[in-house]
Amino acid sequence: MENILVIGSSGFLGSALILTLKQAGYNNVRGFDLTAHPDASVDTILGDICDSAQVSRACAGMDTVFQTATLVDWGMRSRARLYAVNVQGNRNVIEACQAQGVRRLIYTSSIDVVFDGSSIRNGDEQLPYPPHHLDDYGDTKTIAEQDVLRANHPNGLQTCALRSTGIYGPGDKYRFPGILDAVRQGNTFSLGHGNSLFNHIYITNLVHAHLRAAQALEPASALSGQAYFIIDHPPLNFYKFFAPYLQALGYPPLSRRIPLPIAYALALFMETLARLGIGSQRPLLTRYVVLSTCKDFYFTSAKAKRDFGYEPIISAEQAFQETLNGLKKSPA
Repeated sequence: MENILVIGSSGFLGSALILTLKQAGYNNVRGFDLTAHPDASVDTILGDICDSAQVSRACAGMDTVFQTATLVDWGMRSRARLYAVNVQGNRNVIEACQAQGVRRLIYTSSIDVVFDGSSIRNGDEQLPYPPHHLDDYGDTKTIAEQDVLRANHPNGLQTCALRSTGIYGPGDKYRFPGILDAVRQGNTFSLGHGNSLFNHIYITNLVHAHLRAAQALEPASALSGQAYFIIDHPPLNFYKFFAPYLQALGYPPLSRRIPLPIAYALALFMETLARLGIGSQRPLLTRYVVLSTCKDFYFTSAKAKRDFGYEPIISAEQAFQETLNGLKKSPA
């Protein structure tokens, strides 16, 4: 990899990926995003993934492209914007890579591509795409992943997709801030019986998986045109995962529990109001939130280990301490 482009370079994953590439000695690394990389020394091309001409110019001269840009939105009236960014924007990236002679494209996908609300235990890549998703985000990520994998060509662009679980770590602007904001507002409840399991992944381990995949992605390699689940440590209950952080930060525990049937009924009611244009288009509860936390939803990375040697490089204990330190430094 001589010339590398990270699309979505100011995001949580993209930003960390660029810094790791530079620390690893990759000197010709470029970012592409709506805003500049937090490190002013990083060469960033400002542009919009929805603008095909801008994407094409950014891909010129590159041999490796990491496509981390995505719109994360579980709102009830967001389909047009989700489709524009996650589907058409991603197609702009694929077409630019093909036109500019890029050798490899690594796409950051999501575990949501296989989730329809049914329990998944130790899921692997044999799981099919469901006929229906719970929201437009899962639907658009599925279309984008399929587009990337179909674009793989034995004598041209090599592609693969890495299906991320819930990302956390220092610099996280969504997962932990959302939980902490809810607790500060007095929403100290959890959903379900408390025994369902879910995967999170530490940012450094996910970045490591992207680098390992890119280094191994060559014509006729095992990765060509393949998707991979990327996890690191054993799954925990979604709410129990956050409990040690809340305790260490001095917040009250999530002491109130809403049973699955009641939570699901509330989510369905809130979704219906949002679709009718009543109140916020992003309801407090959605069917996805309820079912992804109340049912088993965890995977194995055995295929990634077999095909490109991925194993986590940061332990659960180190990930906890580094994340906690980052939270203590963040403004409340």
